[in-house]
Amino acid sequence: MSERLNKIQEKSFYKLLFGRTALPIFTIIGIALFYIVLMPFIDHSSFPFHIIIATAALVKTIIITMAILKQLPKLIKICYSVQQLLWAFGLILFISILSYATDYTCLFLFNDMAFEGISAHTNSYIFRLYHFFYFSVVTFSNVGYGDITPVSEVAKFVVMLEIFLSFFLVVFALANIKKIHINE
Repeated sequence: MSERLNKIQEKSFYKLLFGRTALPIFTIIGIALFYIVLMPFIDHSSFPFHIIIATAALVKTIIITMAILKQLPKLIKICYSVQQLLWAFGLILFISILSYATDYTCLFLFNDMAFEGISAHTNSYIFRLYHFFYFSVVTFSNVGYGDITPVSEVAKFVVMLEIFLSFFLVVFALANIKKIHINE
C-alpha cells in the first residue's frame, strides 16, 4: 500500500511541476520562435530590435521570478524525495539558462559586435545557440571565465538580468530549505 501511495504522490508531483511551470516554458518557447521567425525578415538597421530583445528579457525575468515566488514554495512543500527536488530546481535552471542563451544569440545576430569571443563567420543558429548556452551557464553559475564577454549596453543589461535571477534563485532556495520534507 505504501509503495502504491508513493507512486501516486510521484505522478501528481510531476503533473503539478509541469503544470506550475507551463507559463514560463511556453513564454520562453514563444519568444524563441518569435526571434527565429522574425530574424530573416527584419531590416536590422531601421528597426530597434535590440530594444525588443531587452524588453523581452526583462519580461521573461519577471515571469520566471514570479513563478519562483508563487509556484515553487507550493512544490517544495510536496517534495518527498531528492529526485523531485532536483527536478523542480533543475527545470527552473534549465528554463532560465535556455531563455538567456536565446536572447544572447538574437542580440549577436542583430549586432555581431554585441559580444566578444564569438566568431562572426559561423552561419549556424544552432552553433551560436550552443556557444551562448555555454556562456549562459557560466554567467548563471557566476564563474565568469571571460572567454565570451558582453560589449554593447543591451548585452550588458541582459547579462545583469541573468545574474540577478541566479542570485535570486540561490537566495530563494536557501531561504526555503527548512520547508523541504525529504523521506528517503
